[in-house]
Parts: sequence; C-alpha cells; structure tokens
Amino acid sequence: MTVNDTTGAPDTSARRTGDGGEPPVPLLEDDGHRLGAAGRRGVTAFGYVPAPTRLSVRELAWLLHVRGRDRGLVRPPAHAYSRADRKAVDDAAGRLYAMVSRQIDAERRAARQRQRDEEGMLPVGSPSPMDILTRDFNERPLVPWHQTSTGRAGVLTTMVAGSGAPPIPGPPIGIDALSRDLFTFDCWGTYDIGATTSPDLFMSGLRGQGKSWCAKVLAVREIGYGRHVVVQSDRQGEWKAVARAIPGGQVVSPGKGSYLNPFAMPDASHLKGDRDRAAFRQEVLAGRKSAMMSLAEAVREPGRPFPLDKDMLSIIDQLIASYGTGPMTLSDAVGRLSDWDWVDSVYQRIHGFEHYRDLAREKASEAARVFSPMVAGGTMSGMFDRESTISLDPAAPIIVFDTSGPVFQDPTLKRVYTAAVSSWIDRLLQARDGRRRIIVCEEAWDLLSNPQLVDSLQTRQRSAGHWGCSTWLIVHGVADMTEVFNQGSGLRGKVEQLMNLMETKIIYRQGGENITLLNRLIPDLSEDELDQIPRLAQGFGIWRIGRTHPRMILPIAGPMWEQVFDTSGLRKGQS
Repeated sequence: MTVNDTTGAPDTSARRTGDGGEPPVPLLEDDGHRLGAAGRRGVTAFGYVPAPTRLSVRELAWLLHVRGRDRGLVRPPAHAYSRADRKAVDDAAGRLYAMVSRQIDAERRAARQRQRDEEGMLPVGSPSPMDILTRDFNERPLVPWHQTSTGRAGVLTTMVAGSGAPPIPGPPIGIDALSRDLFTFDCWGTYDIGATTSPDLFMSGLRGQGKSWCAKVLAVREIGYGRHVVVQSDRQGEWKAVARAIPGGQVVSPGKGSYLNPFAMPDASHLKGDRDRAAFRQEVLAGRKSAMMSLAEAVREPGRPFPLDKDMLSIIDQLIASYGTGPMTLSDAVGRLSDWDWVDSVYQRIHGFEHYRDLAREKASEAARVFSPMVAGGTMSGMFDRESTISLDPAAPIIVFDTSGPVFQDPTLKRVYTAAVSSWIDRLLQARDGRRRIIVCEEAWDLLSNPQLVDSLQTRQRSAGHWGCSTWLIVHGVADMTEVFNQGSGLRGKVEQLMNLMETKIIYRQGGENITLLNRLIPDLSEDELDQIPRLAQGFGIWRIGRTHPRMILPIAGPMWEQVFDTSGLRKGQS
C-alpha cells in the first residue's frame, strides 16, 4: 500500500493487480456505515513478518574472515539484492496483506451484524472513546424497533433512553453502558434536581459482581466532592484499606483498652437559644433511650421476647432523665439500676410506681441484669461501658469501624457492637456541624434484623435534612433478609417503608429467590429489568434513581484505586 506524501491518505491509484504487482488491499471507504464518514471506525494494523534472505559469496567470505580475527572491525560488504531475496520479501508482504484483510473482513462482518439487528436490539449510541471501555458488553434490552416520543421514551425503551435523563450534579462515577455517556452522581445532587426526595441509597447483588467495588468508587468520589464517609461495620477488612489510602482517614476498633461511649454527648456549640436547648435536650434523651433499647435487643436470645418489659422501660426512662444532658456511661447506668438507694429516691416520680417501692426495686434489678454482660465482669465488657478513650475527628474524610477481628465472630457481640456504633453515629449526626455525611452499612441485613435499629434508621431518614446524612444499605442478596419478610414479622412493614423512602436503588446480578423478594421490595420493576438482572455482566449494575427510567452503569476507577478496591484475593483466600 502506498501513501500520498501530500495528504497522508492512502493512494488508491497506486494499487495494482496482476503478476509482479501488489495484491489488492481492501479499505473501509465504501462499507456503507450507517453513522457516515464522521462516525466511521478506521482499522490500523501493525505487523512484522520475517523475510529471510541468503548470503552472497562475498558476504560469506567476510563472515568467515571476521570470525577468524582476534580483534578489530571490518566493514561488511554491501548486500546484493538477489532474486531469492525479492521472493522472500514478496512472500512476507503477501502474509502481511492477508493479516490486514482478515482483520478488515472481521470488522465488516461485525458491522453487518450490528446493522441487521437480527436479535431485535436497538443500535448503540455514537462511537466515542468510551466504546473502548464497554466494547465487550453486549447485553442490551431486547426491545423491537419502534417510534416514540421523548416523554414516553422510558416506557418502551427501558434502560436505553438514559441519554435523555437530566444530568445529576456530582463527581464522575463511570459510564452509561447503553448511551455511552459519562455518568455523574451525588446523593444530594439527585435531591437538588428533584429526582428523589431523600439522599439514601440501597444496593444489592451477589458476591463478586462488583457491588462493593461500586460502593467504594462512590464513596471515594463523594469524599473528593466534599462529603464525609462513616463505615459502620467493616467485617471483611476491605474499607480500612480505603481509609488508609486517604489522607486524614481513620480506622477505629474498640476493645483491648479502647472504649467508645455510645451515650457520649454530641457537640452543642450550634445552640443559640432556650428553645434550641430544650429541643436538643429532648433529642439527647430520646437518643439515649433508643441506644439502651438497641443494646437490649442485641442481647435478646433467639425466639425470646424483648428483654425489657413496660415496667423496666419506665424505670429506664427515669434513669435517662436523671442524667439530663450531662455525661453518661453504661457502667454508671447499670450501677444506678442496681442501687436500691437510687431507686428509692426516684420511684415516687414514676407514674404508677408511687406506692410500689418493692416492685420498682425488682424491675430495676431485672433491667440491670439485662445489661450486666456488657459492663465490668461481663463477657462483652471492655468496649462501650466507659467514657470514650478513642479520639475521633468529626472532620475526618472517612471513619471506618473495623470489625474484621476474630472476637467479632460471636453473633451476640457482633449485634452489641452494631447497636453501640449506630448509637454513637447518631450522636455525631445530632451535632449538626454542617457537614454532609454518608453512613455506609455493609451487610445491612444484620442491621435490619434489630427492630430498634430500624427505628433509628427511620429517624435518620426523617432527619436527613437537619442532620445532613445519607444512609447506604448494602446487602449481598435480598434473600439475606428473608427473616424480615416472614409472615407475621413485625419488621416487615417497617423495612418496606424504609425501602420505599430509599429512592436510589442499585441492583447487581442475582437470581433464584432473590428475584422474587427483589420484586416485592421494588414492585415497579419492569419485565426488561427482571429479565436483565440474572444476566448482568460483572461490574454492571442497574441504577434506579427516583421515578426516572433505570440506567445501566459501569463504575470506573484508576490503577491506584483499582488495587485498593480489589477484594478478589480475599475471596480466593490469597494474602
């Protein structure tokens, strides 16, 4: 093939056929590409094919002479281009042209298959550099060719009309696998454009499908966008690597002499008047009572009722009120419940107990026994029963609570830890310091199995604007929450209401019974989505943002973050 020296374009006039000429080289100029010349994809091939030549008599004599000398250099004779050499070069050129022809034929066959749309698939968007990132992904909704309008595009053209959706203010997350557009996202950005009414997010998918990868990409980009991330429980030790890679990130693991007080007072510097202080006091008392109930639920034995009855709750209510907005610890609270002198001094203030001192003593002692395993001398002491010795920076870009140690393999201790950390996070949010925080709840099924923590999550949802918080619930598969959906479960209504308020849902590949439960959680899933979810390629997720049509997104991370995020070695048992 020759090239025009002036324009640099292939010179087709120089192509010759016949004996002794160059073989014809096919080009893509007339392939009829439906996107026109501007959108045509070119083919460039670089090939090196050996062309062995033979030594002449003079060259052979020179070679023997050089090999026999001990030192010195002798200029080699000029090579005489022989008939054998020309034949070797012609053979090599023929093989090279055959390589190019095969490549171009393969491109043409692929182009014809795309144009025919034999499977009834809609065409992809205009080619761009993003095509390189998604060239191996061929899953598209099987929607027949049809004519529609912009307003109705999301009905028949499910997941394909994503390019017409309004852009979401936020950092870049990845690309839309179908429209090939750059996808940006921010939890509060969806609220700002009116796509959602809350910044909360729900994510579900089988292990190894890219769910955790997506969550980490989102978190890191949100941190760069000015948000602050708190990972409530890092059971696999994946998030602590992210925290250590971010300047200012903190990794926290209570125990072994390190304490975190779930009843610690939030910062009150934002209070300006008596009305604010009164509301703040009520908020603190309600939060501390919720923390006590969450801890009691955590130690409840399976199949047994909630360990605190109405009489005990009345005593605990008076106990919490006795602290006001002053310092409070679990050890001190259990000490007061066990102290009959303290009970005798307050029982007459509790309605219904005015004439029942002995009953008040009995119920206070029973309540103390519920929490006794968590204080000094108990099997779960040494983490949350004293004033905090762990110094946490509220301005840290990311705080990770590490629960990957062997001590957290005990299910009861794990539930106690979850309840205590959740209560501490609520105290942090109540400070209202103006920072927007994202609370990441990995393996959220464990969190949702505690009715008191579900109540706490609902409080976060209602106070998202005041507290500046977004809650991310992440589950491996919706079937993990089967207990929640058992008939007669009191959690079912609460969790369904919680899910309804989480208007951003990200779904990765799952199948089997997960699909049925997923359809119960998200009743408006279309047939296309239900058909695509079991067949999603690794890394690709269906994003449902508010009531807009779903989109298929591939999150992308750079080489450095790719190494930090990758957890495939952990699943394979590698170090």
